[in-house]
Amino acid sequence: MPAKRSAANVALGLAARSLRVERGLAQEAFAGRAGMDRSNYGGIERGEYNVRLDTIVKIAAALDISAAALLERARL
Repeated sequence: MPAKRSAANVALGLAARSLRVERGLAQEAFAGRAGMDRSNYGGIERGEYNVRLDTIVKIAAALDISAAALLERARL
């Protein structure tokens, strides 16, 4: 069962989702590009998981931005 959603997890998920959509990528295609399972990535976008730094870096790389830029977009 996923942990309780924190404001930081929700903000990161919303930032990742908005960038993915801006790039015209479907969730499943993006998850594959990031080397992740679609259902796990979907949980990240919904803010359901406390994301490890390694995963933030993976997501940012798949978005062609730095992890710092992703966190800035999330206002974290």
